[in-house]
This record gives sequence, C-alpha cells and structure tokens, in this order.
Amino acid sequence: MNKEKTDMLKGPKIYLTTRTSVDWDQVAEFLSDQGVPPIPDSIRAGSDESAAVVEISARLCYMSYGRGRKDISDFINNLLSFKDGSVFEHVNYGFVVTGVSRSLTHELVRHRAGFAYSQRSQRYVDESGASFVIPPALMSDAVSSDHVREVFDQAMKDAAASYDQLVNALEESLDENVFEKKTDRRKAIRQAARSVLPNATETKIFITANVRAWRHFIEMRSAPYADWEIRRMAIKILSLLIDEAPLLFGDFTIEQLPDGTSIATPLHSKV
Repeated sequence: MNKEKTDMLKGPKIYLTTRTSVDWDQVAEFLSDQGVPPIPDSIRAGSDESAAVVEISARLCYMSYGRGRKDISDFINNLLSFKDGSVFEHVNYGFVVTGVSRSLTHELVRHRAGFAYSQRSQRYVDESGASFVIPPALMSDAVSSDHVREVFDQAMKDAAASYDQLVNALEESLDENVFEKKTDRRKAIRQAARSVLPNATETKIFITANVRAWRHFIEMRSAPYADWEIRRMAIKILSLLIDEAPLLFGDFTIEQLPDGTSIATPLHSKV
C-alpha cells in the first residue's frame, strides 16, 4: 500500500463512542423492593444518566433515597468537594482516537487503573504508506524557521522508505518453510520492519475509562508540564466530556497559554 505522498497530521480526531446507561425498570424494581420512594422522588438527576448512576450508587451507601440534597448539582458537587471518588468509577466513557503518535500512546498506556485499551497493531497491519504526526512544538509560533519542518518531513519520508525497503528485503529472503502459516510469515516481516518506524508514526486507539480515571488523567496530562501532544488530546477529550456530562467535568477550567497551547485545571483536585 505504498503512497506517493507521506501524510503529515496536525492533530487528533476524537470520537465519543460509548457511554454508561441505566436500566430504569430495574432501578424502579430495586427501589420498590427496598420500600423507599420511587424514581422521581429518589433520583434527582432525572434523565441525566451519568449523574444518575453516581447518585444511585452514592445514595445506596447510606440508603438515603428520598432524603438529603434535592438539587443534583449540589449533590454531585458535594461528592467532588469531599473527594468521594469511588462512586464516579461506576460511569464509563469510551473514545476512539486517531491521528495521534506512538510517542503519545507510550505515555497514555501508563495510566492503568480504571482504563482499557485496544490499539492498532503494527505486527498485523501493514504500515506501508503510514502517516506521521507533527509534534506541536514544530507548529508553534515560537519556531521561526521553515527548516525545522523540512528536517522533520524528510526524516519521516526516509523512515517510510526504510520500512518499505526492509519489508521488500524480508519478503525476498525470509524462508517460507520455517513458518506453519503464511500469516505467521507476514507478521514476522512486519514486526521486524516496524523497528525502523519513528515515535511520530500515527496510530489509532480505543480508550475506555471511568469518570474518576478520566478526571485523574485529564488533571495530570493537561497540566503545564505535560507533553504538548498528550495535553492537546486530554483537553479535546475534556471538552467532549464537559458537553456530555457537565456535572461530572464542569469544574475544570481551560486556559490558553502565551505559547498558544492550553492547560486545564479542576476546582476539585485529586477526587
């Protein structure tokens, strides 16, 4: 799948693909069995399913259905302020992310608790014609010379050419008889050839995490000291989550820095 032109990507595309949902019939049956007020009186979040899951689980701890705070915003903010983070682990969001580098995902997958990952494989997928992600620093206004991009672009083209050359050389020289299946041979060729690909090689990844894990990830990776590329992704994910679940993520403030990048800071830290 050779391409005449090597694609240089300027940023990620992020798709919010999965959400936690509520089976309201089962919730109603649970409340009835426990002899507590029905849904409209017990679950203040109403149709906001993400906040409702948090509320249902938090109220179960004290069997406080029908009592206590009647305003769901006040209820959620109280949990955040007291760092009652365990109940936020019941709500999950999944994203498909494309247009990010292998460098970014090497850092991303260090976040383990509460996360699940499925990433494009360089062993099974042919990387001929791969795209590459331009590091944000190379697109910064602080870079005054076009020569920087020229050096990067040429390095990526050279790496792509080296990959193709190594694949072709292995296709010609790797003995077919040592492999039980043709797919095993193709995998062996690609896993060897990928060694010449740089960290800037574009990848695609499916990420699922619970609200508590997402809050921790965003707080850590949207801080000023975080790598620019992962910080950019974290803030894009945060923007989607603020729209999707404002009660759970609306305490984050996004601020633009003089260098043109952005950071995000939560009102309620380390929940």
